[in-house]
Amino acid sequence: MLKSKIENYLKKAIHKMLTNVDLTRTNADWKVFIPEQEQFGHYSTNVALKLAKILKRNPIQIAEEIKSHLEKQPNIFGLIKEARVAPPGFINFWLSKKTLVNELKQVIKKDKNYGRSNIGKNKTIVIDYSAPNIAKPMNVGHLRSTIIGQTLVNLFRFQNYRVIGDNHLGDWGTQFGALLLAYKKWGNKKQFEKNPIDYLVKLYVRFHKASDKNHNLLAAAREETKKLQLGDKENLKLWRLFTKESLKDFNKIYKRLGIKFDYALGESFYQPMLKAVVQEALKKGIAKIDDGAVKIFFNELLKLPARGDSRASASLPPLVIQKSDGSYLYSTTDLATIKYRLKKWRPEKILYVVANEQTLYFEQVFNAALLLNYGSKNLLEHIKFGMILGETGKKMSTRRGQFIKLEALLDKAVSEAAKINKKVAESVGIGAVKYRILSQERLNDIVFDWKQMLNLKGNSSPYLQYTYARLKSVLNKARTLPKKIDFSLLEKDSEKSIMRQIIYFPDIISRAVALRETNILTDYLFKLANLLNNFYESEP
Repeated sequence: MLKSKIENYLKKAIHKMLTNVDLTRTNADWKVFIPEQEQFGHYSTNVALKLAKILKRNPIQIAEEIKSHLEKQPNIFGLIKEARVAPPGFINFWLSKKTLVNELKQVIKKDKNYGRSNIGKNKTIVIDYSAPNIAKPMNVGHLRSTIIGQTLVNLFRFQNYRVIGDNHLGDWGTQFGALLLAYKKWGNKKQFEKNPIDYLVKLYVRFHKASDKNHNLLAAAREETKKLQLGDKENLKLWRLFTKESLKDFNKIYKRLGIKFDYALGESFYQPMLKAVVQEALKKGIAKIDDGAVKIFFNELLKLPARGDSRASASLPPLVIQKSDGSYLYSTTDLATIKYRLKKWRPEKILYVVANEQTLYFEQVFNAALLLNYGSKNLLEHIKFGMILGETGKKMSTRRGQFIKLEALLDKAVSEAAKINKKVAESVGIGAVKYRILSQERLNDIVFDWKQMLNLKGNSSPYLQYTYARLKSVLNKARTLPKKIDFSLLEKDSEKSIMRQIIYFPDIISRAVALRETNILTDYLFKLANLLNNFYESEP
């Protein structure tokens, strides 16, 4: 990447200037970045500003010294045309025409592989995303995890990582006892076969209404759960049927969204491993029995302030990994999952693409894994995101306060897109939903405003799709690119702006991966689309 080349030249210049200074201090947090405005060059660096704080010197003077050492390095002017110092201490770089031309040649030569890097070579990363519950329809709450997760899988693969995309299905637990009991008591095979998932949801709701009046049903449901866990043939047969129908339902939605997983290992897969996790935690002194339950007390183990202390915000509540009745919890399953993934794939990182609401829970699980020596401190990472809101700015739900089914939301998007163009309504509608998810800062809540999402002139998927179709039309008319392209003819400011934006692609991909922020890529594409459309409309 061009950015990396500039960074290397800067490091050499700093080394020449500061022979008696610990360079690890100077490399801490300075960066080379793409300026927002073209008047500040192709690249810029804040290194002088960072060094000024360490050296207690004027940043402009430091910038001038770095520039002087930089310009003395061999071949520097093959890469850049010039470097300028700008207040309050930035160094701005303009690439040479030769560099720009060579980079554009690489764009054409590498085609779809332009921007791909080997930074992830021989490294494995596991990405846990989507994770719907069996016997329930996917809803709007699953959308951001699914779309962000798949995009991160694609981005990391483009950087040559070995990526394991895992759909951690919610296919086990006490809810199945209620469902099994309800199906045995009130189930109708013909009605189930008409619409399996909707029918199971109705049975689940009926059970909870009935159990409010008859508490014996709760005990009976627990018994059905126990029978399932012990391998009862009838219960296992029904559970497998419910799982099979749920996966059919999920896969229809995944196909519409272009989602592909490498594995879909549900909670049931890890059940045989849970007892060992609890025993290990007790043996190592990480967990202890309290009121019959097995708990991990972080405040004692990590020397955190206790509740009531003025620093209590730093404390962590205990994590229960086994109930007093002997049953296990999500926490136990998640710890077993981490242990399994480490042994199976030996990943550098495991990313959990899960909503903000689970922040405390993941802090507990990650700390428990660290105490159990399940990987290093930086192994586990929570990729948080906000909620999806309706046009009113409130949580998207039905009038009864229930989550909107994801299939219904996608159908709505296609219906709205059909008002623009019926022939391509599916790709435009689905594209609008996906782009809305990806184009927003991850931690922020998203408002689903259909007018904005389907605006042909705004920061939207239809606008990018329109630009793509327009450019494809030009290429189809040209049929083939000429064997020799004279890039020296590109002299106009509008042409240079497009060249500038195109060559940033490798840097954009690298930054999006490093920060796990998909909107970095969508912002880049929107700006590129604007430049191309302006050029198309202004040039004869």
